[in-house]
Amino acid sequence: MGHRVLVVDDDEHILSAFGDFLKKERCFMIAAKSAIEALHILEVQHIDLLITDIRLQGQSGIMLLMETHWKNPHLPIIVITGFPDVITESDAKSYGASYFFLKPLDLHKLRNAIRQCIYANNQLQHNNKSTMEIDFSKAS
Repeated sequence: MGHRVLVVDDDEHILSAFGDFLKKERCFMIAAKSAIEALHILEVQHIDLLITDIRLQGQSGIMLLMETHWKNPHLPIIVITGFPDVITESDAKSYGASYFFLKPLDLHKLRNAIRQCIYANNQLQHNNKSTMEIDFSKAS
């Protein structure tokens, strides 16, 4: 399995469904049931994509979105919610979300968003690696 996707939701059924869905996309899912748990995982593991619900126990997904974007502005983030009155798509994107989806999820659109996020992240990592190689060659 290739890309590491952190999925944050306090609903076991949602996490299980994401696990099956992401396995078909050849991704490895790391699950977190809270924003605090997700922030810890983000500190200690390499993650290629964050998918988070907005309504979580304890700290909200909005705070997770903002803090993650502040610490790692290049990490793609997909926000999902069943409560459009909590946050708008434009607000979520202004806080750092790459994509915003309302539940129930359109799996075709979600699949495309995941693929786009992973592709963009791969391109960024490749460009950063190329830049580092160039910088090292200048030091010789």
